[in-house]
Amino acid sequence: MSTTELKYSLFRAIDSINDSKTLKDIYSFISKKTKTDFWESLTKAQKDEIEKALKELDSGAGIPHEKVMAKYKGKYV
Repeated sequence: MSTTELKYSLFRAIDSINDSKTLKDIYSFISKKTKTDFWESLTKAQKDEIEKALKELDSGAGIPHEKVMAKYKGKYV
């Protein structure tokens, strides 16, 4: 069964349900399944780069937010 056929079958099955509690349960289940953690949607390379950047910040290699804002305040804000 193709994805389109499966979606259509699910739609027809859900459309035939008249019980509010059952519909709420199905909605709750689907909502939980479609919400993914941002971190889990990243590739390994992206995760590695973020972790590298966090280590650099922890070691003091970053520039504080206030300093960056002060530098660009007159130019763009």
